[in-house]
Amino acid sequence: MKTIHVIFVLLVLFAFAALGNLYLTNHEILNRELALTDTYRAKMWWVILGVFFLGFFLNLCWTLGIELTRALKGLNASAATRLGKRISERMHEAKDLLAHALPKQAAPLLEGILEQRPDHGEARLLLAECQMKAGQTEAALSSLQTLCSELPDYVEARYLLAEALNAQRDPEGAAAVLKQLSTDHPKKALRALRRLRAWHLEGGRWSEALDAHKKLTSVFPTEIGPAEKAQGAALLYQTGVQKIEDDQFKEAAQIFQQVMKDNPEFVPAYLGLGRAMILQDQEQQGVEIWLEGFRATGEGVFLQEIEDYFIQLGKPEEGLAVLERVAATSQHATTAKFFLGKMLYRLEILDRALDLFQEVRAQVVYSPILFFFMAKIHSRRGRTEAALNEYRQLLRNLGVLKLRFECGVCAHKTGEYQDRCESCGSWNSSHFLFKESDLPDAPLRADSGGWMNM
Repeated sequence: MKTIHVIFVLLVLFAFAALGNLYLTNHEILNRELALTDTYRAKMWWVILGVFFLGFFLNLCWTLGIELTRALKGLNASAATRLGKRISERMHEAKDLLAHALPKQAAPLLEGILEQRPDHGEARLLLAECQMKAGQTEAALSSLQTLCSELPDYVEARYLLAEALNAQRDPEGAAAVLKQLSTDHPKKALRALRRLRAWHLEGGRWSEALDAHKKLTSVFPTEIGPAEKAQGAALLYQTGVQKIEDDQFKEAAQIFQQVMKDNPEFVPAYLGLGRAMILQDQEQQGVEIWLEGFRATGEGVFLQEIEDYFIQLGKPEEGLAVLERVAATSQHATTAKFFLGKMLYRLEILDRALDLFQEVRAQVVYSPILFFFMAKIHSRRGRTEAALNEYRQLLRNLGVLKLRFECGVCAHKTGEYQDRCESCGSWNSSHFLFKESDLPDAPLRADSGGWMNM
């Protein structure tokens, strides 16, 4: 027999001995009768035993009740756990089908989940996404509106609702949803404001896109990088272009000036401001603004603009005078001399143009058009060998003798055949640059476009 059993037997014997001694010692007291009622009497030891067993019974009932409650909770929890596991597995399967562009196969799984858990927000959201991808936009829109009204703090539902409205060609409704989202949940509105800005950009609503950008940069200054912040200048510039299209030249000029103040190297702002001044009959100020842009950036587009403007105005001699002054005084003398020579070539002053081209040739690393102009001048003067030399240099600049293969996906050109394009990663897309003429000849393009074609 084990020691624990021996100890238990000894304790039981001791308890009986103690009770027996208690009864023998207090025999007379325990046998006295107690009047429980007027008609019922009971001995003392019966009362003690009754109270003991009553307490034991009550304690036993209480313990059984607690254990039964725990057992029921355990069963419910176990059932809920099993249900949750099944739902989780179905959700994972539905997401996988949705990721593989199989919304019609994913929808029945989500509907089965909602039959067991109608309040499952994520399942409702995924079902709406399935409906959208299956082309059931109206049904998805209705489901999302209900979901957003029942769960106003469910941010992802609002994002999908905005996309559904945009798919229904209701950009104003989509924008209103995102605006409300940014107001209700400002700390979670980074994605909302970016989407709002992108949608306004796609629709050409520049003022609205600029407002979204300003709010984005003010609320999330640390999350926005320098490149994204720089979009503000571009958006502000586009609002100025819109003002010009609406014949609000003065307002457009103020906007361009602000862009130039914020970003002194923003070339389109100088161009736009010069055009706005000219359209207000302030030609001299407009040309000076273009010259200021050239001094600030060194971009030849300003000199091209001046050339086109004076030629279209019928005053090429004034344009030549401006370009000669720039070529003589600008720190970007090489570019200025090239554009002066190009204007001289355009005006058939060939010998002087050739002198300028030869002067800047030593400073030019890459400029096929320079060698083209020089070749044309030599050809027109009957200097065939000199023209051929310039054409050879033109071909070397363009690299047409080296670039013999082209990617059919991204048009990246290489000198050797590649089984996989190094630019876009496409396989079997490299083709020899040799195409048969299967399209009509394209019309010839003018040497330069007019500034008034804006």
